[in-house]
Amino acid sequence: MTIRKLLACLLTALIMTGCAQKPEPEAEKVKAMEAEEVSEEKLTVRHHVQGNSLYVECFVPDISFSAKQSGKQLGKVLLYIDGQLYNEYSTAAFMVKNLPSGAHTFTVEIVNKDNRPLGMSRDFTATIE
Repeated sequence: MTIRKLLACLLTALIMTGCAQKPEPEAEKVKAMEAEEVSEEKLTVRHHVQGNSLYVECFVPDISFSAKQSGKQLGKVLLYIDGQLYNEYSTAAFMVKNLPSGAHTFTVEIVNKDNRPLGMSRDFTATIE
């Protein structure tokens, strides 16, 4: 009878442990607060600052950044920092390193292969430490 009680207690404890909700890790909360998303109907821009680097990710459903993908218009990203053209990228995600400290305004503009605007741009600000 003692073994049955012991097994019943273990089974009950196992069931109770499986039903408990696990606490959310603090690291995931911090990561979610650091990243910011700016959205528009045809363009979604996410950015993340780490030290003096900025990671930018663009989601544009109707545009391809690779000539290998057919069926979509070929485009590229122009990045402006504080109103000045910084660089152009032919990828949807890129990293800008060694930015100067302080608050900066960034503009992401989607253009075609001939640098003609496609009517999609987003502005965001980020503080570099």
